[in-house]
Amino acid sequence: MLQKMRSFSKSIFASIFMGALALSFVVWGIADVFRTRSDTDVATVGSSVVSYDQFSRDYRNFIQNRSAEEKQQITPDMARKMGLGNIALDQVITRAALDNAVNKMGLKISDADIRSRIQGISAFYGPLGTFDKATFDRALAQRNFTEESFEDGLRGDMAREQLLEPVENGFQIPRGYAHALFSFATELRTTEYVVLAAQTVGPIPPPSDTVLASFVKSQPARFSTPDYRNVTVAVAGPEDVSASIKITDDQIKAAYEAKKAVYVVPEKRTVEQVSFSDEASAKAARSKIDGGLKFEDMAKAVGKPVDSRGDVSQDDLAANGAAVFALPLEGVSQPLKNFSTWILMHVSKITPGKTTTLDEAKPDIVKELTDQLAQNKLIDVSNAYTDATSSGAEFAQAAKKAGMRIVHVPAIDAQGLASDGSKVALPADPELVAQIFAAEVGESGDPFQTKTGHTYVISVEGDTPPKPKSLDAVRVEATRLWTAEQTAKMLQQRAAEFAAEASKSGDLKGVAAKAGSPVLTGPAITRRQSDNIFSPDLVRNIFAAKSGGIASGPNSSRNAYIIAHVTGIVHPPLPETSPQFVQGMRQVAGQIAGDITLSFAKAERDKQGVTINHALADRIMGGDSGS
Repeated sequence: MLQKMRSFSKSIFASIFMGALALSFVVWGIADVFRTRSDTDVATVGSSVVSYDQFSRDYRNFIQNRSAEEKQQITPDMARKMGLGNIALDQVITRAALDNAVNKMGLKISDADIRSRIQGISAFYGPLGTFDKATFDRALAQRNFTEESFEDGLRGDMAREQLLEPVENGFQIPRGYAHALFSFATELRTTEYVVLAAQTVGPIPPPSDTVLASFVKSQPARFSTPDYRNVTVAVAGPEDVSASIKITDDQIKAAYEAKKAVYVVPEKRTVEQVSFSDEASAKAARSKIDGGLKFEDMAKAVGKPVDSRGDVSQDDLAANGAAVFALPLEGVSQPLKNFSTWILMHVSKITPGKTTTLDEAKPDIVKELTDQLAQNKLIDVSNAYTDATSSGAEFAQAAKKAGMRIVHVPAIDAQGLASDGSKVALPADPELVAQIFAAEVGESGDPFQTKTGHTYVISVEGDTPPKPKSLDAVRVEATRLWTAEQTAKMLQQRAAEFAAEASKSGDLKGVAAKAGSPVLTGPAITRRQSDNIFSPDLVRNIFAAKSGGIASGPNSSRNAYIIAHVTGIVHPPLPETSPQFVQGMRQVAGQIAGDITLSFAKAERDKQGVTINHALADRIMGGDSGS
């Protein structure tokens, strides 16, 4: 859980673009704040403030990142139930506290360091495989950052690295402690077990309408209509601007030349060499090759080491290149002059070169350039919309001026479907749907760009909250789920009774007879192991039992229960020289060092003092934050 919470609180800049910054400070419950503010700042941390705009942007990006991690769109309601609002707010507050500590210590990051870090971020690479300003601008626009605000945030990331990394990188743990952890983690247990199938509990009588209605009422999310939003979307995508893009032959040729190393790959050879002080010695050694000795045997015979030149091109070998590249595989050169020495060179491997001509590469180059220029045009569209609204234009008028299409959808749910279950007339873009449900009703947002390359502006005009479906509409599904739930409860109860009986007898024979199932022999398992038989819950119970003890739990598919008898416990030896032990020592040391930095960060929060404008924070998070 701690590691999971840490992952939530990574810097917004690192999690969006980099994946390389390793700032890991935990998020604590925000019960350590005391009073509510009434101004336009979401929070104050010591002398610093967290503005409404800053937290709005960071929270939006936080939900977007988490949706990508979970591989599903997280709606505002889901975010509230998961407590993501509090996590995101704590993330911002803890960063602010650490920033104050960084400033107090005078830790500085130079502009040159910022430029170097930005140019090394692969998310900002363009079609040529290097840093590209247009790609950089587009990525920032997608996340609502200006160049200045992103650089400021990245500067904070790097300064916090300076503060925290020395502790985390240099921490070591006692070997005895590591051995205890490894003994615990690598313990193996063997079992014999009996499977208690669902049919052993017999048929479940159908529920009455009263019981079924109560069951349906207890699960409103499952048996209610979705939350629908009435929205108008202004959209512009690559398909809207590509027709106006004309790629010239000069542009194609320039792009080809810039990536010449990709399109023209020279032949490479793996070359070895033996050096001699004079030509006569080299010729004498070459005569041994002519006499039938292999290259390595010749080197041993003359007492010379074999030096590997690795994979080289003809140009890498300068004046000797032509002679070496004229040799066949396993060929050995005549004596060659190499500065003040003479050498024999041996070809042990040949990797053929490959040339993609300009004509062959042209379709891919045109596509790359078109995509890049289309994104540049879409940034212009976004800027044009912003300029129009700044001049007083309303949503529709501004969208028209910017050249955006307008699509009205009277009802869309969190899966991007209309009220009849059909797909709505919008691009199939999960990020768009997420923004629709994160937006305020009655307001038009700012332009944003998604991974599909589309630029959007949304205006949410209404919201239809979920409402319970009638009992008749859900009767079949509700009866199925209720029956499955009752079967599971009875099966769990029966398994507990059988486990108690087996604990008294010390074996599974009596249980097997009553269940009508054989006693099976299980594999040796570890604490973290689960398979197509044992569920994680059952494995946990097995490791909680004593040697010879009884444990029970669901099978992996959770349609049966298993009563297991622990027949053996083994602690495999683990030498300190093993890579597993060394890697584990480092990992555990890093985790403990991380806990130390967490304590430091919490102390800074407590010392500096934190206040939160809960009403303003709740507004950004779309309602009750759960605080």
